[in-house]
Amino acid sequence: MVSKERRRYSAQRGKISHQRFVAACEFNKKYKTRNSSRQEDMKDHVDVWVERRDGKEYGVDVKGGTTYDTVWVEFKNVRGDKGWLYGKASYIAFDMPEEGGFLVVPREELRKYAEKHVTKEFVDKKNAYKKLYQRKERKDVITKLNVADIKSIKNFSLLRYYRE
Repeated sequence: MVSKERRRYSAQRGKISHQRFVAACEFNKKYKTRNSSRQEDMKDHVDVWVERRDGKEYGVDVKGGTTYDTVWVEFKNVRGDKGWLYGKASYIAFDMPEEGGFLVVPREELRKYAEKHVTKEFVDKKNAYKKLYQRKERKDVITKLNVADIKSIKNFSLLRYYRE
């Protein structure tokens, strides 16, 4: 079971990444944002709604707490329901300070990539690169990818924290 301290730490990291994403959108003066509702966040896996210059609005699921070159992808969540890879967000934004911003990838393209390249074999955490992993006493199914995998996906982009 996950400790209260670990849950609190993860929630805090998520809030920081969320705030950083909104600030990056506003700083780059490309997008307007609004927060999702609690329902949209929990059920649809949408953290932020982003309005682009064309006036269309897109849901983004912001992922924080990643370590350099490690991106965890969720097929099933801790309750065994469909994970965020199958949510309603149009984009997934991975907070990657080492890259100077967010790696932003269309969710549907990431899903297709993961379904094609991840071996349907359960392994321990250490060996979870492009293989399935399930945490002890949880119903989640996740896999590990790296930054090069994300960058290889069509229409990948980098939303910088700052202008160069």
